[in-house]
Amino acid sequence: MRRATVAICTRNRARTVGRAVEAALAQAAARDADVLAVDNASTDDTPAVLAALAARAAGRLRVVREAEVGLSAARNRALAAADAQVVVFLDDDAVPRPGWLAALLAPYAEPAVACVGGRVVLAFERPAPAWVVPALHPALSAYDQGPAPRTVRYGEADYPYGANTSFRTADARAAGGFSTRMGLRGARQLQHEEIDLCYRLERAGREIRYAPDAVVDHWIPPERVRPEWFVARHRQGGESAALFILRSRGVLRALWRLRWKYGRALFLRSERVQEGMDAAALVRECARQEARGYARGLARELFRLEALRRRRAAAPPVLRPAGGAS
Repeated sequence: MRRATVAICTRNRARTVGRAVEAALAQAAARDADVLAVDNASTDDTPAVLAALAARAAGRLRVVREAEVGLSAARNRALAAADAQVVVFLDDDAVPRPGWLAALLAPYAEPAVACVGGRVVLAFERPAPAWVVPALHPALSAYDQGPAPRTVRYGEADYPYGANTSFRTADARAAGGFSTRMGLRGARQLQHEEIDLCYRLERAGREIRYAPDAVVDHWIPPERVRPEWFVARHRQGGESAALFILRSRGVLRALWRLRWKYGRALFLRSERVQEGMDAAALVRECARQEARGYARGLARELFRLEALRRRRAAAPPVLRPAGGAS
């Protein structure tokens, strides 16, 4: 069994995926690793690009296809297909820096470690406008927990981001992999699939680590650098946050979070979203939309829970044969 498989899940990124694959291949050979590209039902030239890359990679690159659209489905396909101790997830628009893979794998020498993630540095294809302030950078997957390695615990710091993270394969499989109700799905910008899996691993007694020397540059295309994109990202992030908190922390904690974290933002004044808008106004509108997304997501999920409860209550009892166990 190999030490690691670097999994790159991609959909309709023919123009950029080659950069990530070639950078991963450059580091994989020295670390007893291979590269696995998961084509998530692409409709552009991505399959042809991946096939050409595999032909040149001398057996170090495998390509599989996942027909169900969604990043979580593609990542689960990678978990199932990997024949390695560790699956390393690299975004298809991220390029690792020298030493990245070695730094990411080193903490797995400790058996308790189930997940390791590293820094994600933003790299804009065009100079970012002034209104893209640091408060908005996490929406673009910027991640930095400082210069020192550390154990990451829920509630103390953010878990590693999916653009640059890894999991011990057996642990991730045992925990059930990624929830397909979360994560990017076509045009839907849902999130929290990595948080959800890390939380389940931590609850099972496993450790989540941050490796500061495992650095990737995350390339940001111009189409993401629009106020409308940030607003939609925050709104849908709020929706998936509601699902994560409800299923992981329970109804009371989900309701408490609505008041504690989002109560003030819910009543912020609506800002007109447009090009060239004031940065502070955009940050406020993103906060308002995240809060509203959380409230909507929570209401929707609570309705589903109540409907399920009613269906169960209305179901006839299961009759078992007398004198025997079924």
